[in-house]
Amino acid sequence: MTDTSSRELAELVEDVSGIVVPDHDLERLGTLALERAAATGRGDVGDYLAFLRRDAGSDEWPILLSRITNKESYLFRGGAQFEALESTILPELADRRRDHHLNVWCAGCARGEEAATLAIVLADSSVVGDWSWQILATDVDSAALAEAREGLFGRRAVAKVSEDALDRHFTPRGDRFELDSALRARIHYRPLNLAARPLEVRDGPFDIIFLRNVLIYFRPGVQSKVVSAVEGELAADGSLFLGPSESLLSLGSGLGARDLGSCFCYRRMPVDGRSAGLVAGNADSEEAPPPAAPSGARQFPRLDEERVEDRLEAVVDALDVGEDLRAAEIIESLLSRFPESAILHALKGLVHDRCGEEETAVQAYRAALYLAPEMKEVRFLLARSLSDLGRTRRASHEYRAVLASLGASSERTPSVFARLGLPSFDAMTDTCRDALRAMEEDRK
Repeated sequence: MTDTSSRELAELVEDVSGIVVPDHDLERLGTLALERAAATGRGDVGDYLAFLRRDAGSDEWPILLSRITNKESYLFRGGAQFEALESTILPELADRRRDHHLNVWCAGCARGEEAATLAIVLADSSVVGDWSWQILATDVDSAALAEAREGLFGRRAVAKVSEDALDRHFTPRGDRFELDSALRARIHYRPLNLAARPLEVRDGPFDIIFLRNVLIYFRPGVQSKVVSAVEGELAADGSLFLGPSESLLSLGSGLGARDLGSCFCYRRMPVDGRSAGLVAGNADSEEAPPPAAPSGARQFPRLDEERVEDRLEAVVDALDVGEDLRAAEIIESLLSRFPESAILHALKGLVHDRCGEEETAVQAYRAALYLAPEMKEVRFLLARSLSDLGRTRRASHEYRAVLASLGASSERTPSVFARLGLPSFDAMTDTCRDALRAMEEDRK
């Protein structure tokens, strides 16, 4: 198959589904086209492309799309969001929903791992578990939906399910585990192309929407249309969850990011753009000036006169001279505008770390890693804080993760961390090894 044909098919896939096939996958797409041309009895790839163009509703499209999108997942993936759902979002909804009914949408459900996780969280909830709740699970891939309906998951898929939940909600079936029929009955699977217009979801509005790791497949223009359509299905006080690498900041959404501690969700903004826990999703929005500096404190430029880089510099300057309170004020002001800045959450953790507020520091570090899991320095700081809190098992896990990431990296410590006295990668390696050895000795 020629490069031209591969690109033609990639463009056709994007036109029909909105899914972008990256250049590095064009060769694989060409191989797939050859396979499908043979399987459908088309003479060659040219005939196959013509067939796809003629009939966008053909049964071949779901088969083709199912081979393009990534369906690998597992239950309780992105655990921080499910923890926040259980501890914060559901209790809040329970206080407001007098009809004791919840409507949840899992968009891009693949083979059902996420929908099954949501069902377990809802069923086990102490506040809504006995309510009338249902989950709509949609995906563009009909083949994946057929698997999801079976409710059967392999050992890898249930590896993060607690032993207790596994016993209560699953039945072993050979080398797989079947989700309880009562929970499966609460999940309604339906094929849906999120890029289609109009988007006919039905069954809304939804109190909770999970749209995780879906936007990454689309170009910004399609992302905006998808988000706009999904936003229209969200209840007035509903919550939208995205994947950790996805953001609404540049998509012109009317939703604002809500900091849940170790992760984020999105909610409708009040008319004045301000509400407890809510921050504007539009980085161009106005903000109140930061609190005045304490008398005699070093003066810093007004935040609205600076570039983003200058604003981070102001935080580091304050920390450099030991003005932790001033640094905390600047960070909180910046986070009200840039809630998805991993570096700001990392600096927030560092401030609380220096003030001896380890629990708050841990939450901030986890938020930073949720947004940017590749930040080795932050993982190191998290491991150190967990160790100080006596959580040695978790600290050990994080120290090992730091060593694994440092061993595969030739990067240097970013200047913002180096200026604040964080050790170099070599020094981190030594510290991690020493800490792990000490933990091993304590266990003996």
